[in-house]
Amino acid sequence: MNKKDNKITFFVLHLGYGGIPTATINSANALSQKYPVEIVSLYNLKNNQANLVDKKIKIRYLYNGEPNRQEFINYLKHFKLFKTFKEGLKSIKILYLKKHLMIKEIKNNNSKIMVGTESFISEKLSQYKNKDTILIAIEHRYHNNDSKYLNILKNKYLNIDYLFALTKTLKKDYEKIITNPSINIKWVPNMLNITNDNFSNTKENNIISVSRMHPGKRVSDLIDIFANTKKTNMFFIIGDGVEFANIASKINTLNLKNKIKLLGYQNQENIQKYLRNSKILVMASKTEGLPMVILEAMALKIPCIAYDIPGINDLIIDGENGFLIKEGKENEFAQKIDSLLMDSKLYSFMQNKAYEKALEYTPNEVIKKWEEVIKKYLKEGK
Repeated sequence: MNKKDNKITFFVLHLGYGGIPTATINSANALSQKYPVEIVSLYNLKNNQANLVDKKIKIRYLYNGEPNRQEFINYLKHFKLFKTFKEGLKSIKILYLKKHLMIKEIKNNNSKIMVGTESFISEKLSQYKNKDTILIAIEHRYHNNDSKYLNILKNKYLNIDYLFALTKTLKKDYEKIITNPSINIKWVPNMLNITNDNFSNTKENNIISVSRMHPGKRVSDLIDIFANTKKTNMFFIIGDGVEFANIASKINTLNLKNKIKLLGYQNQENIQKYLRNSKILVMASKTEGLPMVILEAMALKIPCIAYDIPGINDLIIDGENGFLIKEGKENEFAQKIDSLLMDSKLYSFMQNKAYEKALEYTPNEVIKKWEEVIKKYLKEGK
């Protein structure tokens, strides 16, 4: 193995806001303290977190631009036919480049270890890998018994060496789903970067949501829940996406503009600022892998309340560091928010338990699991 091969390459769709880019950056930064690391990003988004990447890590962008799916949908919705046609052609070009630039990079990249962070990427890594390359696929989503996704895991990850499951529950599921004996399935959670002890200490009963504006995140449901609370002050909603206009319209319709701050995209520094000014983080997702924002909130001693789904219930212990709500129980969700805000003893207890949970995911803890794998193939240093 020559020095040039002694490297880990993370392949990511983009470095914008979101759980996968954040988790990738945290892992890359931690590993770069001992090993040579680079990040290959397919897209170069205008709003990104590249400034959080350690200076030792080289970032390469395969396409100097962004996907245009939302622009295409907007023009189509408003019957702007010429612009729809134009964006459609551009979209076809981007999709072509997305596939072929990634394949070209995989074939030409000579890193000893390559890491896929999306199923699309891991599938291509499996198909076009160099025979001497070690492949790691990190699965950031819950399978939800999705037949299309399960087919990828079963039949298109044939050359993957290690599959990292973010939770112990997912590890057990993958061991049943994947029958290929050459794939080593490991429990390796996301790393959480706890940089200081500037905990949330606001006296205001503010709550916060941080997520993409996607139907699956059910931010609209959180507005209904907030409207039914009695002890809350403000609701901070951070995120952008296809549902943003609908969410804004609903806030206006319910006459809640003075109580809900719809903040759109925010960088990590601002997200931390709003988290510190909040007492509870709320989430209503239909599905999650291992949501980084819950860990980030817990690191600031913020209890969390969310629906009881896989991924989330690996982090929130009901009645200990937050509350888990059964699906469809919006009234109970609102009641739990109020009860936690009214009970200072319970709140203090949950704050400390939340922080204890966050400490399980610090780089010092998670790096041990990474090194069980990578030490077999890489030398420390550059």
